[in-house]
Amino acid sequence: MDDSATLEPRAVARARPLPSWSLAAGFSLVALPQLAAAQPVVAQAEAVAAQAVAAQAAAAPGLNERSGPYLRLGAGLDWSDPSSFRDQGSCSGNTPPALFGCGAGQNGRSLQAAGSFGQTPVLDGALGYRFTSWLRAEALLSWRPQLAYSGQSNFLGAGASQPVNGAVDSLAGFAVAYVDLPRIAGVRPFLGAGLGGARNHLDGVTYRFPSIAAKASTTTAAGSSSGFAYLLTAGVAVPLSERLSLDLAYRFSDLGQVRSRSGSATIVRPRGTRSLTIAGTEADLQTQGLQVSLRYAF
Repeated sequence: MDDSATLEPRAVARARPLPSWSLAAGFSLVALPQLAAAQPVVAQAEAVAAQAVAAQAAAAPGLNERSGPYLRLGAGLDWSDPSSFRDQGSCSGNTPPALFGCGAGQNGRSLQAAGSFGQTPVLDGALGYRFTSWLRAEALLSWRPQLAYSGQSNFLGAGASQPVNGAVDSLAGFAVAYVDLPRIAGVRPFLGAGLGGARNHLDGVTYRFPSIAAKASTTTAAGSSSGFAYLLTAGVAVPLSERLSLDLAYRFSDLGQVRSRSGSATIVRPRGTRSLTIAGTEADLQTQGLQVSLRYAF
């Protein structure tokens, strides 16, 4: 038999491709040690990345908002809503007589003095406590020292111009609850509402009548009043450090009523000066304003 005939099938057998399972097994045997050697490197890289994230979070101001007390001090500017002085109680009272009385004035509206309490600086001091990352509360003391009433009365027969002026200061205390919302662009919005009381002191109100005489006027007695007050606020907290933040806020405050007491009014007319006992007057006091404050967490 020819030897070449017996060798050819063997050569062909050697040239046959290996089965796919044998290639996969061979690859696994080769790659497995390399993968095993790479696992510690991957784990180390993940640990380094986690440490970097933690360090960045710790370095970012204001991110660590733990439960605990805080102190807030601030100042701002308030402007008052329109307000009118009117008679306390019944306009038809005569023991003592009402200042305005019933009926329509020279402008067709009910007898009154219409105007506003103008603008005033506001000083805030608050001691608060953070309960959770989103809920906090504070006891707030708020002082408005320079409210100045300016308006016009509408008495009959006293001319078209009847300027009215008076000075008021207000001290209010509130229990305020805040909800801190999720951060937006590095600042944290918040909403707040408070209930409390206000004490308003009125130095007196002077009604002038230049159409009667240059110095013609009626000045009512001073007065103080205390009553229910509330506030609504919204703003943003800008973190300055882990414990210190800058609060920028809008606030609406209802401070109750400003009242002159029943008593002696000084009446100046061309014929002379005299006193007349009259009933008290009152006006609502509501303000809106912007506040800037620093809040420090202990």
